[in-house]
Amino acid sequence: MFKRTTDRTKGSSLVEVVVAAAILGSVSLAFFGSFAALSRFHQKSMLSIKGSLLAEEGLEALRLMKDDGWTNLSAIPTATDRYLALGTSTWSASTTPEVVDGVFYRSFRLYPVSRDASDDIVTAGGTVDPDTLLAESAVSWSWRGSTTTVTYMTYVTNI
Repeated sequence: MFKRTTDRTKGSSLVEVVVAAAILGSVSLAFFGSFAALSRFHQKSMLSIKGSLLAEEGLEALRLMKDDGWTNLSAIPTATDRYLALGTSTWSASTTPEVVDGVFYRSFRLYPVSRDASDDIVTAGGTVDPDTLLAESAVSWSWRGSTTTVTYMTYVTNI
């Protein structure tokens, strides 16, 4: 009449807790690994954005120098690295390397521009236009053992 049953569920709660903890631990490790990778990607992106903005700022500084007087640019030797120096209210060219935020190295170069008989810009031949320069602004930085450089170019004219 009395049936004896054995409780086979004893200890199964402990097994469930251990399995749940293992699953939770695996998911947490995957999450933190992804978070670390995303953090590195974000840092690299922020450096790239700031480097690009600094290169653009370099071109704008050259335009401002030109606006203060064409000789500010035309007197700078062409095809040699120069650096920007910000005074109290104006930019100037310098031979001292410029380091921004201790990370970014910014330089610029000016190149003469030649034109053909139709007054079109040419890369070979033609005559040098004394009122036009090709301006190049370059920013480089090192991240995780590699160097990245961003370079922007534009024409600057004496008009």
